[in-house]
This record gives sequence, structure tokens and C-alpha cells, in this order.
Amino acid sequence: MKLRSLKKSFSLSRFQSSAPWMLQNKEIRRLRAENARYKAFLNTAPIGYFTLDGELRVVESNQAATEQLEVATDKLYLSLFPSYVNSADRVQLLQIFSDVATDEKGDAQTMRTTLVVQNRPVPVMLHISLASTSNKHRFHVAMVDHSEYQATRDNLRIARDGLQHIANHDPLTRLANRWGFIDQLQLAINESTNGDVALLLLDLDHFKQINDPLGHQVGDDLLREVAKRLSSSVSKADTVGRLGGDEFGIILSNIKQLSAVNKTIEKIRASLADQYESTPHDIRLSASIGVSLAPTDTNNAKQLLSYADAAMNDAKLRGRNCNQFYTPALNTTLIERFQMERELNIAWRDSQFELHYQPQYDLRSRSINGYEVLLRWNHPQHGLIGPASFIQVVEDTGLIEPLGEWILKTACKKLVELRNTNKEMIFSINVSAKQFIKGDLQDKITKILASTGLPANAIELELTESALLENFDQSLTILDELREAGVSLAIDDFGTGYSSFSRLQKLPVSRVKIDRCFVHDIPENQSNCAIVKAIISVAHDLGIEVVAEGVETPKHARYLNTVGCDVLQGYYIGRPSVISLSNNTRNIQTDEKEKAIA
Repeated sequence: MKLRSLKKSFSLSRFQSSAPWMLQNKEIRRLRAENARYKAFLNTAPIGYFTLDGELRVVESNQAATEQLEVATDKLYLSLFPSYVNSADRVQLLQIFSDVATDEKGDAQTMRTTLVVQNRPVPVMLHISLASTSNKHRFHVAMVDHSEYQATRDNLRIARDGLQHIANHDPLTRLANRWGFIDQLQLAINESTNGDVALLLLDLDHFKQINDPLGHQVGDDLLREVAKRLSSSVSKADTVGRLGGDEFGIILSNIKQLSAVNKTIEKIRASLADQYESTPHDIRLSASIGVSLAPTDTNNAKQLLSYADAAMNDAKLRGRNCNQFYTPALNTTLIERFQMERELNIAWRDSQFELHYQPQYDLRSRSINGYEVLLRWNHPQHGLIGPASFIQVVEDTGLIEPLGEWILKTACKKLVELRNTNKEMIFSINVSAKQFIKGDLQDKITKILASTGLPANAIELELTESALLENFDQSLTILDELREAGVSLAIDDFGTGYSSFSRLQKLPVSRVKIDRCFVHDIPENQSNCAIVKAIISVAHDLGIEVVAEGVETPKHARYLNTVGCDVLQGYYIGRPSVISLSNNTRNIQTDEKEKAIA
């Protein structure tokens, strides 16, 4: 018993004496395992970690830290951490360490700086904190490599600059677009100290009539060429922009005399008028130009642009291919123009347009052989308005296309009624330059004729000489197509164009109409008499009939009959009206008029 008790006592006492040691050893093993896991975690972390002593020497670091600094672990140990930081930032870095050490709460601080690694700058972000709030002389530093961030930020800046450039520039011509141009204009106004800033707003005349039939590729090539010509017509200090479509703007800085603006405009016009090598067609461009000045007119860029636009529209109303300086009176014109546009849209919506018909008297058969179809606007307040007052606005706003098609359809329906009593009757229908040059006129007419049952020779299309000669090669192609379809063609206002006689022989037309300006004072005006005789003689030699417009007196009729004119049209023959079609073939043949003409 004693022996067993002794053994038991010995074993227990031995256990009790060894228990503290065993517990301590187990705790050490646990701490070592945790430390190993901690180091393993730190060495696999993508962020560099350092532990610094009170003198900011590295006493511990992970794998990422040595890789970022490109320094071996043994060389990194006990080295001064600030020595790796850009010298310009070291004072700030030491201040941060001091602030962290003295902060009562022990809050961490961050700093963006640059490391010097093998003489190469590396942007980093440092996160500095105390290793323990109870130990003010030991620091933890987490270091994030910002090289990728910096590269990404640089790429974003480049992309942002690129997007800004795209947002402010026209991709076709590489000129400033409307928004970029307005910014440049305001900048030029703000910086101008030695003269005025002149704004030139250009709109290419009848460009759509080139663009539509020839195709947008030809149009784009022309616009690029125009951009180059405009840029070469001004100095490098000036700015050229494409504000949209065929509209361009030019900023001229430090203008001391208006003569300098006019000289630049002359240079621009000469440049635009030269032949374009980008197309085989003989195209000559002109422009309507509006000019406004800062600070004379205003110091606000957008307002200055509005003023130049008003001046440009006035230049268009004056016949295009001219320039106009802004004046305050143009504001009234602009308001009136806006009002007319609004009223014309209402007129189209409410069917306020109507057709009137003016008789044409055949001197050979002594009868009415046709009518010219004339458009009238039956305004609710102002009554009947002729096309001269509104047709330009109709063309500029694009209303001419649906309105022109309506005229063709309505006239053909009326002609069907007329030909029930006179199978030989024809209608002469005016076609605008925009309708003609678009290129689909033949298709539209063919469909209208098919739907009404009219033969093609029942209608005659009247086109102005200026419209035909503006793009002569293209006009010939369209005229040939219409002639082959059986449609008769006439040149309106003949004698007022560019080179009437030299090109008349090339045009496939059946009639020419002598403009009223040559008729109104015959036979007293010998010069006009000579012109009338010449037109009739040349036209007859080419097998073309002649219609004289503006015949208002017996003297006009008698003289034209004497010199061999074929057809008379004017107030003496009959005024335009909504005609009664039941008796339309002999309605001027009173004895008095017959005798006067004979």
C-alpha cells in the first residue's frame, strides 16, 4: 500500500511540476505556427509590407516589398526606409511618421509619393500606422504600386482628350464643329485686344442639288476639298469650322479695317470657283456669306453667330453668291422670315395653295393651245399671293418637294377634264431647280401620268435657264431622260441666263420663253427688239418654238406676230385664273383682239 501510494504520489507530483513547462511549450508552438501563417500570408500578398523601428529602419518585410524595391532581403534589413523615397518627398514623409507617432488615437495616414528603383521612378501609395498603440517606436508601412494606376490614368486622360477632340471636331473635314467653333469664337473675342473679330458664315449655293443626284460620296469629297480651300485662304492664326451640312464658319482675328475682310472674301470666292479635281463633273461652287463683328455687334459668341446667320440669309435673298454684313435692321427681316416659314407650313397643312391657269395663244392656229400652270397662295388675311413673294422660302425650307409633287398631280387631274373637249390641249408646269436636280422627277411624272391616263406629251415642263446651266452636264442627262419619256421641255425666262445662244443647241428642249423684260417696251426699244428677233431666229433655226411672256398690249401682240413669234402669253391674252374648262379654246377671239394681232 505504501509503495503504491508512493508511486502514485510521485507520479502526481511529477505531473504537477511539469505542467507549466508543457503549457508554455504548447503556446510557443501555437505562436510559431501563427507567425508562420502570418509570414506566409504576407509573402503571398500583392502589397508590400514593412515593419520599421523607431529610427525608420526596415526590420521586417515581405516578398512583395523586396520585389517592388528590387532589393534583396538581407540588404533591405536595417536599411533606412526614407532613402528609397524620392528626395523631394522625404520631409513630408518624416512629418507623417512624426504625426502618426504623436497622434493620441493612433490613426493611420496615407501618402502618395514616388520610389526611386534602379534610377527609375515608381509611383506608390504608402499607408503608415503604428505597430502597436502601446509602442510609439515601431511602425507598419503598407505600400501599393500605382504604376498600373498611373498608366490607366494616363490612358484615361489620353482617351478623354481624344473624346474631347472628337466632340469638338468634324470627322469628315477635321475642322472644328459647331460646338468647338463657338468655343474658339468666344476665346477669340475674349483675347482680342488689337482690333475686331470678324465672323464669316458661309453656305454653299445649291449644294444639295449637287449632292443628291451625284451621290453623297461625291458630296463628301467636295466638302473635304472646300475645307482645304477655305483653310488655305486664311492665315494660320484664323479658325475655320464646319458647322453642319454645307455650312462653314471662319474667325478672323485682329481686324483693323473692313477692307481686310472683303479681301479675304474675294480670295475665298476665287478659291471656291476653281474646278474640283475630286469629281469628273464640271462643278463650280459659290457661297452666300454673312459677316458679323465683335465687339461692334456683340461680344457674345452665340449671338454673333446668330447675327452672321441673319446676314447670310439676307445674302441668299439677294440672289446668292454675294456677301452681306449684319445690321440691326436684319433682325426685322429675320423675324419676318420666321413668320413666313410658320405661315407657309400652316398653308400647306390647311390646303391654302391653289392653281391658276394662264392661256397661251397660238398665232398659227389662232386659238388657245395650252395654259401655264401658276401657283397661288390664298392667304386668309392677305388674299392671293404670287410665288415671287414666297417661293424662295418654300425652297429653302424643303417644302418645295411635297408642294411641287402636289402641283404636278393637281394639274394633271385638271388637264384630264380639259382634254375631254380638246385632245390637243397641253399644260406648261414650272419645275423648281431643287425638284429638277434631285433626279427622281422622271419617276414621279411617269407614275402621275400612268395614274391619270394622260399621254406624256400632254405636259410641258418649264425650267429656268439658270437652273439648267448651273450644272450643265448633269442637267443634260436629266433632260435626255425626260425627253425620252415623251415629256416636252421648255426654258423659262430665256435670255436672262449665262450663255443662252452658245448652249441652246445642246439642250433637248421644244420651246423657249422670252422673258417679259424684253417684251414690256417693244416696239419702241430697239435694243429689246433686236434681242427678241435674235432669239426667235436662232430658236427657229434649231427647230424650237418661241413663246413670248408679258404680252400686255395690242402693240406687243402685233409686233411679235410680225417677227414670227409662235405663241403669246400675257394679260392681253388672258390673266391667270381658275378657268372654266367648258369653253377654253376660243376665249380671247373677239373681233377686236383678232384685228389687233393681225
